[in-house]
Amino acid sequence: MNNAVIVAIVGYCSLFVWIFIFKLSYRSTYIKNKISLAMSSVFGIRPSYSYSVFATFLYCALPLISSVIVAQTAKIKIIDLFNLNQGAILIVITLLGIVGAMSLVSVFVVAFLKIAPNMDIAGEMAKVKWIEGIFQIPKKIAWLLPILSAGFEEVFFRGVLLQGLISNNMNVLLAVSLVTLAFILNQVLLTDTKTQALILGFSSISISIIGSIMFLASGSIIPSIIMHASFAGFYTNGSNF
Repeated sequence: MNNAVIVAIVGYCSLFVWIFIFKLSYRSTYIKNKISLAMSSVFGIRPSYSYSVFATFLYCALPLISSVIVAQTAKIKIIDLFNLNQGAILIVITLLGIVGAMSLVSVFVVAFLKIAPNMDIAGEMAKVKWIEGIFQIPKKIAWLLPILSAGFEEVFFRGVLLQGLISNNMNVLLAVSLVTLAFILNQVLLTDTKTQALILGFSSISISIIGSIMFLASGSIIPSIIMHASFAGFYTNGSNF
């Protein structure tokens, strides 16, 4: 079997396992309460938001573990993804990527509101489990959590998975398509309503395609991490869209 196919299979399997574990952690009220009490007792965090802190770090740990597994399968080094050789060009690529991704999503939201003007998009997005959890955390630390999550997602999707597929001789367009599909699934499977799935699904397409172009153009995962982090901050700071 072609090694690129093996990388894709390992990547998708790792993704589904991490989504399953993450969803399992908050589906049961009993489990959530046990985790909250344990976090509160061990770290002195208030029970009201201790689970949200735990969920964020769990969500960072799961893609990190998955990244290590895929990197080993693809025979690439994660550290090589953080290439700084292009210097100032990275800044230009980062700024263009942020503007491009934000513009695409803005056009989509405006068009969507034209079709369904009474839809409360901001209210729907605030009910997404991971966003809802961040709203419960004090603002002085809440801004850091989505940035961390976005960073680890980028290392997995636009980092080891995309680079792993391409370095094992998969066609670039096919590799970007598979990574984008995986990223859409990652976001949509964590939603509860069609509106949430639609908004996050389209946002995922924008982030993944533009993030992939940024990575391929710069040879570094840093620009797409910054772009994705700006998106995560946008969604978790009470935006009115």
